[in-house]
Amino acid sequence: MTRFVGDVTVLEYFSGWVSDRLERDAVDPHAPLTSLGLNSVQAAELMTILEERYDTEITAEQIFDGLSLAEVAELVGMRGGTDISVPMVDSPPPPAALPSRELAFSLLFFSSDAQRRADSRYHLLLESARFADRHGFHAMWLPERHFHSFGGLYPNPAVLGAALAATTERVRIRAGSVVLPLHNPVRVAEDWSVVDNLSNGRVDIAFATGWNADDFVLADHNYADRVEVTRSGMETVARLWRGEPISLPNGAGEQRSVRIFPAPIQPALPVWLTCSGGIERFEMAGALGVNILTALLFQEVDELAEKLSAYRRARAEHGHGSADGTVTVMLHTFVGDTDAAVRATVEAPFKRYLEDSVDLWRRGSEALENLDEKSRAKVLDFAFERYYRNNGLFGTPDSTLPMITRLREIGVDEIACLIDFGIPDAEVLTGLGALAELSAKARTVHLSQ
Repeated sequence: MTRFVGDVTVLEYFSGWVSDRLERDAVDPHAPLTSLGLNSVQAAELMTILEERYDTEITAEQIFDGLSLAEVAELVGMRGGTDISVPMVDSPPPPAALPSRELAFSLLFFSSDAQRRADSRYHLLLESARFADRHGFHAMWLPERHFHSFGGLYPNPAVLGAALAATTERVRIRAGSVVLPLHNPVRVAEDWSVVDNLSNGRVDIAFATGWNADDFVLADHNYADRVEVTRSGMETVARLWRGEPISLPNGAGEQRSVRIFPAPIQPALPVWLTCSGGIERFEMAGALGVNILTALLFQEVDELAEKLSAYRRARAEHGHGSADGTVTVMLHTFVGDTDAAVRATVEAPFKRYLEDSVDLWRRGSEALENLDEKSRAKVLDFAFERYYRNNGLFGTPDSTLPMITRLREIGVDEIACLIDFGIPDAEVLTGLGALAELSAKARTVHLSQ
């Protein structure tokens, strides 16, 4: 006997709900919920409907264990003493894999300032840089963030880059990212040329367009045209870095030819473009012939694969080698001895980190901040499971290898491991040993294929 809600079965009701909330024409009832594209807010809504209307509870862990709409309907039916029969639907074929690449490993920082004591705010950064320098990590990525505790330790990556230049010898020092429309590009070139000299030519820069209107109190006139301002600013920085003079008006309105001093060590500046949104930014990076810095924040691995294909096409169409260019992906990371120990270490601080993240609220729903405590907890549970299972690098050197392999298959060249999300410094630094082991294993796997 099939259980009904009004004039439709429970399965039909939930299939319609998912189709409406996700704007999908059709829903495979046997597909895992995670494959349908539920975000944290939508998952919390589904969990609340089940609990309040049907006295049926599911957890975020069950969803990420592969729970489907058909199984949800079965759970409702079991609570009501009925069985639900559902026709089988063929799953779509997986996307074709791209040629694999060996991955480099770097460290990236974006901590919440609210979680740092005043007497040790940069301790983890400095100690991690020393470890990275000694153990073959490729680079240290430093962000730019303004006027909010989330990421608030990093208002100026050039200043911190200078500190790292003086305390390291081999690891590359990278801005990830300079929000170029907030700055005069001449000053950006000057500042980073100093860091290039201090580091003996170890500087790379990722440029970003910016998105937060509040940040543009620093340059309010650039907000509307920030994409084009970024594009032209990148060209200005590149010309100055190569030693070319540019003409600019001085305070009296007279044109003057200027060059930057000191001259940088590197003859050309290695450049990335931060691509955190739609496919357009990936195509822009390809057209410009620059590298990519991206993340699995608001996209899944298969979505990223499609965007990287667009990036390679754009490179070829604009005269750049389609196989050239470095793709760097940021992943929240903690690697340890056992999966159980890693989860126990990560879960509480990472949920606090998510709660402090303005992006979590911004990308969800306008009403999210008004959710009651129970609903907000469900949102955090789902968001944590998504990152922990699918969009982060959490586990042992062995259990994280499948993620490494998949990223290599779609054309990723480097993983920027975000390690400062609230875990105590001592535990993060201890975990770097396991992360170094993973890096070595990843190279071994690549060579054996």
